[in-house]
Amino acid sequence: MGVQLKEISMRLSLARGIVAAALSAALAATLAAVTPSSAAEPDAGLALTYQPVVAADGRFRAIEVTLRFRGAASGVTIVDLPDEWGGFDKLYNYLGDIRAEGATLAPSSDPAKIALRHAPGAPIVLRYLVCGANRAEQLQDGEVVNDYRPLIQPTWFHLIGDAVVARPEHLDGDTPASFSVRGMPAGTRFASDLEHPGLTVDGLIESIAVGGDFRLIDAGHVARLAVRGSFATRDDAGWTQSFRRVAAAMSEYWGNDAGRYLVTIIPFAPPGPGATSIGGTGRGDAFAFFATTNALPEMLDRLMTHEMAHSWVNARIGGFSDTVPEAEQFWLSEGFTDFTSWRALVRAGVWTPEQYFAQFNDALREYDASPLRAAPNKEAARLFWTDEKAQRLAYLRGMLFAHWADDRLRRAPGGSSMRNLLLAMQAAAPAARSDAVTLFSAEAQRRDAAIGEGIARFIDRGEPIALPADMLAACGTLRQFERLVFDRGFDVDATLANDRIIAGVAQDGPAWQAGMRDGMTLIGRSGGEIGNSQSEIAYDVDDGGTKRTLRYMPQGRARETVREFALHDLSPPAARQACIGALSR
Repeated sequence: MGVQLKEISMRLSLARGIVAAALSAALAATLAAVTPSSAAEPDAGLALTYQPVVAADGRFRAIEVTLRFRGAASGVTIVDLPDEWGGFDKLYNYLGDIRAEGATLAPSSDPAKIALRHAPGAPIVLRYLVCGANRAEQLQDGEVVNDYRPLIQPTWFHLIGDAVVARPEHLDGDTPASFSVRGMPAGTRFASDLEHPGLTVDGLIESIAVGGDFRLIDAGHVARLAVRGSFATRDDAGWTQSFRRVAAAMSEYWGNDAGRYLVTIIPFAPPGPGATSIGGTGRGDAFAFFATTNALPEMLDRLMTHEMAHSWVNARIGGFSDTVPEAEQFWLSEGFTDFTSWRALVRAGVWTPEQYFAQFNDALREYDASPLRAAPNKEAARLFWTDEKAQRLAYLRGMLFAHWADDRLRRAPGGSSMRNLLLAMQAAAPAARSDAVTLFSAEAQRRDAAIGEGIARFIDRGEPIALPADMLAACGTLRQFERLVFDRGFDVDATLANDRIIAGVAQDGPAWQAGMRDGMTLIGRSGGEIGNSQSEIAYDVDDGGTKRTLRYMPQGRARETVREFALHDLSPPAARQACIGALSR
């Protein structure tokens, strides 16, 4: 899953995609039955094929998806169509021209499902066309929302399995699967994390596939990059060097490499002057990357490292529990991913201690200012897919809890650390057959019984995480101070709900004093950090046909107590090395 950084957008979209207009006649649904004799035997439990539909001028128009499988023994197979994923819903509206061989399509009252009637266990071929989404830029408070819908442009396409692959309900996730692609036009490229044997149905769903004017780069160690377009801050050589540094950092931290890995990289224009956005979603053994062309290299490295860390967290330390909602486990899967990726970057020399604690302090301020900071884990998890603050809380709470646990482990007899504990989890996971949260609790309890109570307090009950002032004392000191609260000075939610017509400007507030008035049109944010009252914010507005940039300190009248890690003077080589050593254990 993607993560959100200050001044960059990594969140799953909270806005719903506007469903594209009616499909053209060529893509209209035709629920036609054909004779069973025309159905081919499936190549595996579920065989998936992508084939582009290409116009005479060589432009991509759609993708034909073919699924081959044996129907249910009952003679009725229910097929789940793509529906809700990544903040978008009704994804089945991008599917059309549905046809079945070896079965008859029966009426279904649920638009997210189709029913097939057939001879018991009959071989079935299901085909449909995927039409691309309308890619009008989607902005939230000046930040771009990552578009996880099917993207089919004239010269390229981008397909996330959750958004395009239908799934027969009677086939479980471990069912063997296979994949193929056909009909790619000459001179175009194709890349997917499905291009290997040993696939499963779950693997087809959790996949990424891109094609068209991409450049395929061999990054070494059976890893590849698929890049299109250009970036102002990084060329192909820079992408390759960055990936190899990140991969080496993660491999060194965990003692083994990620193995087969694919990163797909889609550029887009900045949403406004000075605005930067990066984001994406992990796909198990791949990462679908979106970034503005002006994204800074250190931002790109951080996100890439986070997503590659998911090759270990949770994949190799116990996985997810099937009996607990996934969102209730995200504090570990996302928070520990941030913790391990940051530590790995310092350990490998990619980040300096200054870079590490800049990220740490940003996260700490965001956590301390979160309106959900004290929400119990179950409550925050229930809100995860609809509330951005709940999404961020999982990352922040888990990352800070990892720092708290790391400090406890270092002080415990034997002087352990979070890295030692995670490596023990990696070694124990294959035989333990336990989910990561349960395995972490058991391994932590062996080292320090207080960590189990810490999970109950800071995660389950939502008590604010108390970090000791001398945490990582070799690097600096955690201190507290007061500051003015963050206040935009206008009602951003009402503004966005009102077609970006500015509403709720507080008279004599910071935005008012900068010249903002109700009725202006919000173009976007071009400076500042959401949540940081110490950083000047800038909004571009349309004032009666004239574009203006309003800059001001987003500070309210109330004060709040915030925490910050203050670094010691690390200019002496011995002091710097001591800090790096503390972050590397």
